[in-house]
Amino acid sequence: MKDTYLEIVELENGEIVLRAAGEDDDKTPIATLTISDDTKDFLKDRYFELAKCMFHAGIDFVYSEDFGDFDGAGETDAHDEEFMPRILH
Repeated sequence: MKDTYLEIVELENGEIVLRAAGEDDDKTPIATLTISDDTKDFLKDRYFELAKCMFHAGIDFVYSEDFGDFDGAGETDAHDEEFMPRILH
């Protein structure tokens, strides 16, 4: 992937997207995050900070050594604990 500046933008519909900087609103984003109204109410003006942290964590993961551990085929062992659904309380 060529070097690209990325931006995090809140769209009119409330979705927060990660996209290449300078792109028009009608371009397909790299990632989309929807934060519920209840969460926005709870976090007040800090919900956008939450979104930034989540996108940064994803980018950090992609550029980490852990990301290279996948076999490249897009398939994982369904019984591998690392890939089991996680429930956070």
